[in-house]
Amino acid sequence: MTGNGRNKIIEGRGLSYHYAVYDEEGRQEEGRAALDGVDLDVEAGQFIAILGHNGSGKSTLARHLNALLVPDGGTLYVDGYDTRDEESVWKIRQSAGMVFQNPDNQIIASVVEEDVGFGLENMGIPTPEIWRRAETALRAVGMWKMRGASPNQLSGGQKQRVAIAGVLAMRPKCIVLDEPTAMLDPGGRKEVIETVRELNEKEKVTVILITHYMEEAVHADRVIVMDHGKVVMSGTAREIFSQVERLKSFRLDVPQATLLAWKLKKRGMPLPDAILTIDELIEALNVWN
Repeated sequence: MTGNGRNKIIEGRGLSYHYAVYDEEGRQEEGRAALDGVDLDVEAGQFIAILGHNGSGKSTLARHLNALLVPDGGTLYVDGYDTRDEESVWKIRQSAGMVFQNPDNQIIASVVEEDVGFGLENMGIPTPEIWRRAETALRAVGMWKMRGASPNQLSGGQKQRVAIAGVLAMRPKCIVLDEPTAMLDPGGRKEVIETVRELNEKEKVTVILITHYMEEAVHADRVIVMDHGKVVMSGTAREIFSQVERLKSFRLDVPQATLLAWKLKKRGMPLPDAILTIDELIEALNVWN
């Protein structure tokens, strides 16, 4: 397969991956399966949220989407390129940019605008084009006014938006965010998720968001739930969050509004299934009254 602009940007079939395990004498034992027969299809322009408790395999899957890890079983194509093909790794990483938990690990330069242009410089992009792309990316994440600032002056949420801009400037078709708000306060989480949603809706960038915050998945086109390296649930946010008991069996919560509505419904209130937001809950309660 080659990159061909098809509508399906990610195709995974039967993905498996094992982390090496060693005994006390340093001998390798049978590895632990971090991925176990995972199928994954992502259409261009979708917003996909992947949920799971610690150890579920969601971050391991994220690292496969950028060819940081390579499956030891099954196949994974990103923008038509086989991730096991070493010659395609650079093209895959141009197609699928990665944003990690800690923005400090991705911010290198001492000035915001220079940091956003750093990756472009490594790509050999001409200087005038670097500054054009940096401006476009910083405006897209709402950080253009801070272009001359030192990253040390920024809040956690602002740093993460700069990290996203650095990836966006390289113009990937897909951005993979591996728990990008895990180290942020509620305000920082809100601004990063709003930025990601806007990029998806306005710029049509495909977004794959790995998270353990249920509220962040509410607006996704599709929600995937992982447990012990397997995909155990897949559907729209409403379909997934309507199954409160099943999610609890996978040690996951649901959005607060969903949980409250579920409890009220159990007490006899005739509320609709899978209310996802406080606004939806207020509206339903007003109708009921």
